[in-house]
Amino acid sequence: MKTLLLGLVSFYVLVPARAEELTEVDNNNNNALSSLDITKRFDDLAARLNLLEQEVKMKKETPRIAFSAALFNDGYRGPFNTPTTLVFSNMFINLGNSYNPSTGIFTAFVKGTYYFSFTVFLNSNSKMFTSLMKNKDRVVSVWDNYSPDGNDSGSNTAILQLEVGDNVYVKLYEERQIYDDGTGYTSFCGFLLFPS
Repeated sequence: MKTLLLGLVSFYVLVPARAEELTEVDNNNNNALSSLDITKRFDDLAARLNLLEQEVKMKKETPRIAFSAALFNDGYRGPFNTPTTLVFSNMFINLGNSYNPSTGIFTAFVKGTYYFSFTVFLNSNSKMFTSLMKNKDRVVSVWDNYSPDGNDSGSNTAILQLEVGDNVYVKLYEERQIYDDGTGYTSFCGFLLFPS
C-alpha cells in the first residue's frame, strides 16, 4: 500500500513537467494528448487515491473485538438447581475487553454484527443442555440425553445483530452437567464481523 501511494505521488510530480514534451511528441504522430486529457487522468488518479486513503483510514478505525476462552481444569460443572451462566475464565484472547472472564458475559460496546460459537462436552451418563443467550432470549442450543458411551460433545454458532449494551453468554440449564479437564473441551468465542 505504501509503495502504491509513493508511486502515485511520484507520478503526480513527474508527469506535469513532462506533459508539454508528451504533447509535442504526440503532435508529431498526430495523436496528441491534450492538456484536458492529462488533467482528466490526474483527476481520476486523485479520486482513486482518495478512495484508497479512506479505506486505509476505515480499517485503522474499525474496532478490534474478539475473544476466546475455555473452562480448563474445572472438572464437572453442575448439576445446579437453577439455570447458571457458564464462566469461561481461561482466556486465549480478549481484544476490546468486551468479554468478562469473571462473569462469563460478553457485552457489546459497539453496535454491529457479531459471530459467536460455543462447544460443550460431557463424559458421564448425565444430561447436557446449554444455550447461547442474547440478553434473556435463547438463540441456539446443544442438548444430549443419557447415552451408553458416556462421552458427548456438541457445538453451535450464531451471527447476531447487537446494540450497545446487549449481553451474550452461555447458559447451563438446571439438573444438567458439562465437563472439562484442562484439554479445552468446553469453550466460548466471538468476534465483531462489522460495525453498524
